[in-house]
Amino acid sequence: MESSKATSFIPYLEGSQKERELRDRPAPASGGTAFSVLAALADAQQGVMALGDLQQASGMSFLDFSQALQRLADSGYLTVSGQPGKENAQLTTLGADVAALARPA
Repeated sequence: MESSKATSFIPYLEGSQKERELRDRPAPASGGTAFSVLAALADAQQGVMALGDLQQASGMSFLDFSQALQRLADSGYLTVSGQPGKENAQLTTLGADVAALARPA
């Protein structure tokens, strides 16, 4: 007896749906720049975000994110505080002003 072709079509449909979901997923904030870190923090409640969430929102690799974070902190745009593994980044007044100036009107 011949097996049903419907069972082989289901994986095709599932794969097609996953591909469509990936294609329709929104792009990172600003293409993974130091400004995308500021923009993500500016969008966060009270300008504070956990570093892991901030990295994900920025769309940056770990190395690029850590270098951008260091430059932004050294420039006075944000501060990092908290226990190791539970650090939060917070916009300074200067960082909030810069993020606001760069937003479209």
